Amino acid sequence: MNCKENLSLSTALLIFAHSDKVQSALKPIAYNKKQNEALWHKMNERAVALVQKTKLPYFISDESSQQGLSFGDKLSHAIQSVLDRGYDKVIVLGNDSPGLRLNHLQKAYLELQDKSVVLGPDFKGGTYLTGISKVSFNKEAFAKIDWQTTKVFDQLQVLYSEVKLGIIAPLTDCNTKIDFDKLFLDLPFYCTFKSVLASLLFYATSILSFLKYCYTNAIIGLNFNKGSPVME
Repeated sequence: MNCKENLSLSTALLIFAHSDKVQSALKPIAYNKKQNEALWHKMNERAVALVQKTKLPYFISDESSQQGLSFGDKLSHAIQSVLDRGYDKVIVLGNDSPGLRLNHLQKAYLELQDKSVVLGPDFKGGTYLTGISKVSFNKEAFAKIDWQTTKVFDQLQVLYSEVKLGIIAPLTDCNTKIDFDKLFLDLPFYCTFKSVLASLLFYATSILSFLKYCYTNAIIGLNFNKGSPVME
């Protein structure tokens, strides 16, 4: 487990995600292998840059350190490993929520100082972020959640129904080509991440048509409503 550690702080962040090559093999999104690896490298790189901005200690758990047979076992083990280092709270995130911003992590951190559990739901019944305190973490019960299904968010709410639970704004997880295509179209034209996606998701001939379509809608069709200028 790679880490940047500071035991003077009681809360740590945990990026739970596969490495570029493994994630690329599991989620073939881009039009060829090389571009797909580059896409997930960018997603992992962005997740690390984001947690570094919080100034909190952080850990990275990928397939080289994950232990267990199921997703739940691996996730539970990774969380327990951080708690065993002396931290009182852990905030877990993945690498597949491009809409995740610094303010979401800051909100989760603040909520977790007052609550036992914080959840960031996605729009498919899962979660893109889970914050949990040591006193509320039951490794076995947590592992038994039907992870990677539409039941996750509801089951976590039931599991932690008797503790103080915080819920932050929902975001979209991108796990399929359709998810990324929708994200691309939803991003404002003047957005640095949009150009990155264009270069990785589409054939060269398609890039121009997508950008032309977005330019027409953003500049002409929407009366110069450019939206947010940058998505980090």
